[in-house]
Amino acid sequence: MRRPIATLNFHSGFTLIEVVAVVVVLSILAVLGGKFVFESTRAYNSTQTRSQLVNTGRQAVESMTRQLRVSLSYSVRVTNTNTCLEFMPIVSGGSYLNPVADSVNGVAASASIAVSPHSIDSGSAQFVSIGAASSTEVYGVAPVSRETLNSRTVTSLTLNAAKTWQRNSLGQHFFLLDAPQAFCIVGGQLRFYSGQDATTASVNTASAYSLLADNVTATTPFSVSSGSENRNTNVLFNITFVKNGESISLNQTVMIRNVP
Repeated sequence: MRRPIATLNFHSGFTLIEVVAVVVVLSILAVLGGKFVFESTRAYNSTQTRSQLVNTGRQAVESMTRQLRVSLSYSVRVTNTNTCLEFMPIVSGGSYLNPVADSVNGVAASASIAVSPHSIDSGSAQFVSIGAASSTEVYGVAPVSRETLNSRTVTSLTLNAAKTWQRNSLGQHFFLLDAPQAFCIVGGQLRFYSGQDATTASVNTASAYSLLADNVTATTPFSVSSGSENRNTNVLFNITFVKNGESISLNQTVMIRNVP
């Protein structure tokens, strides 16, 4: 009887070289894939951060623009070593009926001014300004174009003291002003200050404030091109907003109408 022939089974497998090659290829793919995910995530975060900076910057600049446009053009000045922009908001205005006493017309000084009917919609009328031609005429202890308001009616203004003004307004315009306000960059923050002292030369940055934006930097954040009888005042913002290594610089020019 013939003995059966043994069946031999051959099991195929990977050689060491093949295993090493696969590991190398997978490592390269993992590195490339990880780098792609990292770069994609970084680009997304960068886009989100820049979008937030743009929104924050635009809101802050828009807020400053709205408030400046209702200020007395000649009250706008740069203070605190160029880190603050100070101004006096107009709460009402109109025309006075007769020329007021000024430095050249010889009219007797008076504490009473007859004016056209006017009203106050918002804010507090603390000062009267007539014929201002520069910020030095509306700030300080004895300003020649500003006086404290004692009381008022719809058709008259009563000052704290009899006043001789520097000059009459060309159009006989008067303005009722609130206390000075300011935008300042302090400690990397863009702040809004209200209720400042009109007699001082700078903004009190230790007083209460509202925060407009964090992480702010600027070399020359504010500059003012003063107006004249036939030219409006221009204010330039140049502020950089920074976060997580991203930065956005916003430049904005605000025109403040001058009504002599």
